[in-house]
This record gives sequence, C-alpha cells and structure tokens, in this order.
Amino acid sequence: MNSSERTIELSEDGPLRAAGTLDTYGAAELRDALARALEERASLALDLSAVESCDFTAIQLLCSARRSAREQGKPFAVTALSEAVAGACASLGLPPEALTGAGED
Repeated sequence: MNSSERTIELSEDGPLRAAGTLDTYGAAELRDALARALEERASLALDLSAVESCDFTAIQLLCSARRSAREQGKPFAVTALSEAVAGACASLGLPPEALTGAGED
C-alpha cells in the first residue's frame, strides 16, 4: 500500500481497521467511521497495526473517540498499534496509553 493511501474499514463484528496514512486529508473519513462505530456498537475496538503514517489530527480524533466511548459507558480498546501511531503519540509527548487506556481502572 502506498503510504499516501488509506483504508478505514468497519466490519460487522470485528474491530475498526485503519491502514496507510491517517492525516488531516482523511480526517473526515476517520471521524465518520469512529462516530458510526460508536453509534452502532456496544464497544469500540481499533486495529491500527497497518497505519504507516499518522499526524496530530488523527491522534486528536482517536483520543476524542476514546473519551466519547468512556462518556457513553462503552469499552474502548486498541487491539494493535503500529510504530507510526506510537511515534506520533511520542512526538506529541503522549504515551501510547493516551489511546489504549492501559493502566486505567
């Protein structure tokens, strides 16, 4: 996959899977997929293992989805995190737990 391409896929019973580039240009697509998943599901799981590039906008949307899920009382999990997403978090001074919620009650 070319790193400028992206796919965001929500399967019927699996996690929301993102691949390629998560950036400002695809923010609306990512926001819509996250909102739809939160609306349709009792919990939200994300597979970010195939994300090759990630920017601040995507991290902000992912953190917002995590917060929205928590406010709605829905479980939120990141089942896999690519080095690109972890690196984007690090460049913003955020630990990966900002997305995964690891270590929370």
